[in-house]
Amino acid sequence: MIQSLRKYEIGLTILELLLVVAVLGILLSIGIPWAAGLLKGQEAHSSLNSLRQAFWQGATLASSRGERLELVRSGNSLLLRPQGRTQVLRRWDLSQEVSTDLPPGQLAVFTPPGKVELSPSFPNPFTVRAKGKSYRYLVSRIGEVKVEPLAP
Repeated sequence: MIQSLRKYEIGLTILELLLVVAVLGILLSIGIPWAAGLLKGQEAHSSLNSLRQAFWQGATLASSRGERLELVRSGNSLLLRPQGRTQVLRRWDLSQEVSTDLPPGQLAVFTPPGKVELSPSFPNPFTVRAKGKSYRYLVSRIGEVKVEPLAP
């Protein structure tokens, strides 16, 4: 009777449980670095888009608010604020994976009709490097940004 009950017992042995834990450990050791690399790539891609949006949103916001706004580079961040004031309206933090030839300080002034006045030190077009690739950004007078990949 006892032997017949053991045939129908359901459960895992210690060996089966250890095998499952070992397989999960191997899969996680492969998957976690891959996922981290994927997230870094997405962060760099997001920074590339943020550069475009900063100019477009600056022109749009200056037009809707009816005041002059300035785009300032501070470290690895772009700040949109009313000209001559320290209040920050929008902030874009660029990934550490992204480098650019934009100088620190004021980059552009956006006027109420939605026009962009680039500062004299602003290189137009400017170059951005991310994930081993280079891109050329060209800013128009109305805040549109054209992006072209550069040949390696």
